[in-house]
Amino acid sequence: MDRIFHSATEIKNILTLGKTFTLIGGCFDLIHAGHIHLFEYASSLEDLLVVAVLSDNYIKKYKESDRPIINERQRAKMVASIRYVDFVYIAETSPNSYETLFLLKPNSVVFGNEKSNTEKIQQRMETITESSPNTKTHLFPRYKAEEISTSYIIKKIIDSRIGLFMN
Repeated sequence: MDRIFHSATEIKNILTLGKTFTLIGGCFDLIHAGHIHLFEYASSLEDLLVVAVLSDNYIKKYKESDRPIINERQRAKMVASIRYVDFVYIAETSPNSYETLFLLKPNSVVFGNEKSNTEKIQQRMETITESSPNTKTHLFPRYKAEEISTSYIIKKIIDSRIGLFMN
């Protein structure tokens, strides 16, 4: 069975009755240990883990102009290959939108818990309360075993290339 879908509606149609699921979403551009840490945690909350991989068009609206590095089909395939992930769909809208949450009614959602996005988390909580009141929210701290993020990896690559030219 294919584990990659093209919309939240397709996901809704394949979810098995009686199975609970956690919904998470993100760019997942360059898979790193922080992503794996999130997938492992999120998969432990319910029977299934559904991951919304944000579309290329959606990402271009809020990230740097050269992002994503890897296209949506490849990112979806990489995420689907991770053992903690049961289903993936490519999301043209936020998985935290009223419409998506109302349609899917996940049992749990997970958000990164960072001081820099407290207001955004509060807005998401309000949306969940309105659209899917039985959904549990889980705040998950950023992976801290070492500094890691897609932006950090990109910067490190750029800095190492600049170093090659300086020598």
